[in-house]
Amino acid sequence: MNPEIAEALHEQIHKEFTAAFLYLSFSVQMREYGLRGAGKWLRVQYREECGHALRLLDYLDRRRVPAHVPRIDTPDYTWETPLDVFRLALEHEQQITQSIHTLASLCYREQDYATLAELTDYITEQVEEENQVADIVAALKRCGNDASALFQLDLRLENARDAGEKVWAQ
Repeated sequence: MNPEIAEALHEQIHKEFTAAFLYLSFSVQMREYGLRGAGKWLRVQYREECGHALRLLDYLDRRRVPAHVPRIDTPDYTWETPLDVFRLALEHEQQITQSIHTLASLCYREQDYATLAELTDYITEQVEEENQVADIVAALKRCGNDASALFQLDLRLENARDAGEKVWAQ
């Protein structure tokens, strides 16, 4: 494998694990805030992001590329409302999308079609990832300062079977 692509995959693994720990941190804080449903939804996202990183590690292994597990720093952010948390999550998803697109462009340029094919699922999934978080942001905006509406949204998130379920739709 092209060394530049191998390094870019390692960088993406780092970003996926960083995203996982960001979601885990958000999850803990939402639960402490009293929004157990939001905490649950964010915990599911944590698991998905870990899965993305592990899948890339497995891909490197299948390609016989020595892999290393990155060091992940404690997430650094500030928030005042649950809406702030989900806005941060949306910004982070958009950054992940851009990173995957950049990686895919590199693979195309270097004619590494096997890695490009591996990334296809990530590219497709990021559309859904951004859409899900954007839907929650929109729902939280509609809630405004209405505690009852926020409680209802949180109950829907609590009862979601998985993070992909659109329980926050009107």
